[in-house]
Amino acid sequence: MMKRYESSALKTGSKLVSFCGHDSVPWDLTVRHLSNKLREDCNDDLEYVECLDEMKGAASGGTLATVYESLDQAVKEFELEFGGNPLDLYERLPDGSESPYKVISDLPSTVSQCRNPSPRFANKWCSPFFMAPINMAIVQRSVALSLARKSITPVKYREAAVAENFMDAFTMWFGLIIISTLIFNPVTRQILKKLLPQPGEGPSEKTRMEGFLCVSGYGIGVKGNKAESVMYFPQDGGYHSTARMLVESGLCLALDGEKHSYSDGGFYSPASIMCDPLVDRLVKTGSKFACAIERK
Repeated sequence: MMKRYESSALKTGSKLVSFCGHDSVPWDLTVRHLSNKLREDCNDDLEYVECLDEMKGAASGGTLATVYESLDQAVKEFELEFGGNPLDLYERLPDGSESPYKVISDLPSTVSQCRNPSPRFANKWCSPFFMAPINMAIVQRSVALSLARKSITPVKYREAAVAENFMDAFTMWFGLIIISTLIFNPVTRQILKKLLPQPGEGPSEKTRMEGFLCVSGYGIGVKGNKAESVMYFPQDGGYHSTARMLVESGLCLALDGEKHSYSDGGFYSPASIMCDPLVDRLVKTGSKFACAIERK
């Protein structure tokens, strides 16, 4: 969408913001808020960030359809047009130049014990989260568009799903390998399309109401200062909370222009243009958010 619409947005002054739902508002806002807090309170720039995901919910037919469509278009869009690396596009500034601010991956590839120092995660285990690469790419866009960042030290990004014990983490990891293999294979993908929920189908209302999403952020600055945050969404993150994220993002974009980080048109990530006002809107409509600083 950036390649197709960004030039028109720059000419007309339109502000285009994508990934305003479960993918990837919670993670994008978490990283930007930690970065802002370190800079404002400690005059420090974020160097490392870890997001730990706790959630309860179920996949929808619409989400699966998005995955199928993304895979069908991936080779054409990214390998043929963008040289095989979508981050190259997200690192580009509106004037066409390359941003000096980068993100490098520290995403886990297998099961491991949580290494976060918080007592909340003592003795817990981590597993790769299937949407983490997408969330990291959106975070890269926000970092690239940072207006107040001073350090050009790359931000190392880590994200993982939290499990109570090794067996739960291993089950998540092994299940991810199996389902990813089946989805990426064009032959088995067609079979899955018939067996898994279709667009418009998904978990029951009871399942949606009992779901939740909690993203815990842990950031370290270049000077060694630390910031921690928790963002909580009641109800299923892919349904009720996503609907609210989309609505509040639209209202924030349309009504809170004086609070935007950018006034010019262009293609932005959620946190790069409306971090604080969007957090405020989400908190007022049911989410919980807290952030604390630990100075070196």
